Amino acid sequence: MIIAALAPQRVTQRPAFVPGFFARGRAYGIVGAEFASPSSSGTADPMLAILGRRLLSFLLCSPLLILALPAAHAQSAAQLDHAYQSELQAENDALRARIQQLPPAMQELNSQISAALRAGNRPEAQRVAEEMARLDPRNADVRLFLGKLHAQQGDLPAAQDRFDQAIKLNPDNKWAYVNKAGTQAERSDLPNALATTRELTTRFPGWSIGYNLQASLLDAMDRKSEALDAYQKAVRAQPASALILTNQGNLLRRMGRLPDARLSYEDALRIQPGYALAESALADLPNAPGKP
Repeated sequence: MIIAALAPQRVTQRPAFVPGFFARGRAYGIVGAEFASPSSSGTADPMLAILGRRLLSFLLCSPLLILALPAAHAQSAAQLDHAYQSELQAENDALRARIQQLPPAMQELNSQISAALRAGNRPEAQRVAEEMARLDPRNADVRLFLGKLHAQQGDLPAAQDRFDQAIKLNPDNKWAYVNKAGTQAERSDLPNALATTRELTTRFPGWSIGYNLQASLLDAMDRKSEALDAYQKAVRAQPASALILTNQGNLLRRMGRLPDARLSYEDALRIQPGYALAESALADLPNAPGKP
């Protein structure tokens, strides 16, 4: 099953929301919660903390934590703030607990998937995962993993279908909506990706990460006023996130509201002192007219 969160990227002027942000990358098994070593090659914008051109592979690794395979290229883990790291760790822990409840036969299959993925044999991993789905057709984690696997291999329609199945089986898995919206966005279907985030925020109205994803999509659609409203909802929700405040500051800056952008960056640093993305954005912010 997949613990998915698209990583934020380096601060620039505009979110780089383009097909391919949900790119293919490394994979592990569904069982377990070990994190892979990320690489640091991002160059775009932190617009999407859950949406960005690249996923953190370590966020998506593990055997049903094979089922937690990454759906995209690695990005520096340091760019995720504490709020995102905590949310992902919580999902990882919940996944580990669910995996421990699997029958022995399912755990053995999961181990086979992990071995296949580590060997780079994705067709074999998919074959075994399909066997898991056959043995346990009500397991949403397996469906979510299969969606990630299809996404990795570039079969986005099949990936979206599996994410839909996962949501139907377990509508309370927040990250399934995130993965579905990501796949829709990569297919250049931003209106339906936005609709998926609205389902997410309706079901989880207090989850800041859902609003951040929604705001990023609205921003990518040049609906800046609505995007700012979504960011403000994210800021009022939980968990409090330096990344979200940085994203909001970037939008405010592009809207020409430099004093408000500065306040947003400063709020980000109050939440998480030393947060690199906010520090970089604040340092790069032009001084207000009349100030040295």
